[in-house]
Amino acid sequence: MENKLLSGPQLLLEEKGAGLFSAVLHYGDGTEKRLPATMPAKDLIAATEIDYRGYRREIKRLREEHPLFQVQLDISAADFEDLVAEALLLPSMLQKNDPVSFFVLGELLNQSLQAEDDGSASFLLNAAGDLLYVLKDPIRTQVCLRNIFEITFDGMERATQQERFEKLRQTYPDIGKLCDPSTLPNVEPGQRIFRVNSIFGLRVLELALYFQQDNQRIARCDYCWGWFIPKTKKATRYCDRVTDGFPCKKRGARFKRNLVEEQDGALRVCNQLRDRMYARFLRWQDAVPSERGNLIPMDYDQYTAWSENARLARMEYQDGKLTTEEFLRKIDMTHELESYEAGKAELVEKTVWQNRVHGDFSFDPETYYPETMQVLDLGVEEPKWELRTADDLRRRDQKGHQSLREQYGKR
Repeated sequence: MENKLLSGPQLLLEEKGAGLFSAVLHYGDGTEKRLPATMPAKDLIAATEIDYRGYRREIKRLREEHPLFQVQLDISAADFEDLVAEALLLPSMLQKNDPVSFFVLGELLNQSLQAEDDGSASFLLNAAGDLLYVLKDPIRTQVCLRNIFEITFDGMERATQQERFEKLRQTYPDIGKLCDPSTLPNVEPGQRIFRVNSIFGLRVLELALYFQQDNQRIARCDYCWGWFIPKTKKATRYCDRVTDGFPCKKRGARFKRNLVEEQDGALRVCNQLRDRMYARFLRWQDAVPSERGNLIPMDYDQYTAWSENARLARMEYQDGKLTTEEFLRKIDMTHELESYEAGKAELVEKTVWQNRVHGDFSFDPETYYPETMQVLDLGVEEPKWELRTADDLRRRDQKGHQSLREQYGKR
C-alpha cells in the first residue's frame, strides 16, 4: 500500500474522487489499461462472485491427467514443455470476467518460469507443481475473501464499521493488520495511487479503504445469501436481486414469516389451533344437520370470529404488546390448551460450517468436502448406507445457518 511508482509491470489502484477507485494495469512496455472506476465495497462483492468453476476443473485436469504427473521412472522434458504450454493458456479463461487476475498471472507465470534448473531429477516435476500453484492464486484469494466476508459481515447488519473491523481483527489477527485503515497513507482525497504486488494485496487494500469510510456497508441478503450494499442506513434484510424469477424482497419476506413461526413456540401453537378450527369448520359445513349432534359447533361466523381475533392477537404479540401467556390465552377462545407456557426455541449459535470458517481463513469447501461419501446413520432403527454428495455434506454442516431460499425454497 504505497504511492511510489516503479518501472515494469505494475498493478495500481488510483483514487478518482467521490469514493471511486480505478484499477490500472501497467504493462512492461509502458502501456496501461484502466478498469472502470468503482467503490471498493462493490468491487469486493464482485470479487466474491467470480465463477472459477471451469477454471478450477482445468487446473484439476492438468494435475490428475497430464502425463507429467503420472508415476514414471523418468520425467520427460517434452511432457514438461507440453504442460507449460497448456498452463500458459489457462489465464485466458479469466481475461473477460477477471482482468486483474489475468494481468497478474501473466507476470507470476513468467517469474515462475525463470527458475534455473538445479540439475535435480525432480526439478521439472517441482517446476510444474509451482506453475499449478501460481494458477490457483485467484482461487485462493477468493476463498480467503469469502471467509473474511463470513466473519466480518454475516449477522453484522446493525453493527458499526469499527465493530465489523474489530470482529475481523479478533478472528483473523494477521489479516486484520493487513487491512487496518489506520495504515493507509495520509494523502489528500482524490490524489492517492497505490501499488499492489498481488491479487490478495489488492483485496486487503480495498478492505482497508472500505473500513476507512462509513457511507456504504456490506450486508447479506437473508433470502439469496448474496452480499449487497444497502441503499439507506436503515437495517436492510434483502437485496434487489431477482432469484429464481422472484424478487428477493418479496419472497424473502414470506419465507421469513415461516422461519419466525418455526422458531417461536407460541406461533406454532397458534398455527396448530388455526388448523384445528378450520378442520372443525369443514366438518361442520359438510355434515347434514342430523349428523351435527356429535360434532363440536364451528360454523362460518364462529370460524371467522376466531380467525380475526387470532390475527389481531398475533400482530400484538409480534409487536411485543402481549406476553406469550397473554397471547395464548387470547387465542384460546374454546379452551383447547392445558398450559399457556410456550417458550421460544433456542437458535444454534454456531454451525459446524461457521466453526470451520472461524478456525481457518483458507478453508475451502470445494476441496474440503469429497465429491461423494458413503454414510451410515446409526441413529435410525434400521441403519442403511447412503451416498452423500459434497453439497449434501455442506448443507449438513450449515444446518441452522442457511439462506431462506435454501431452507424453504423447495417446500
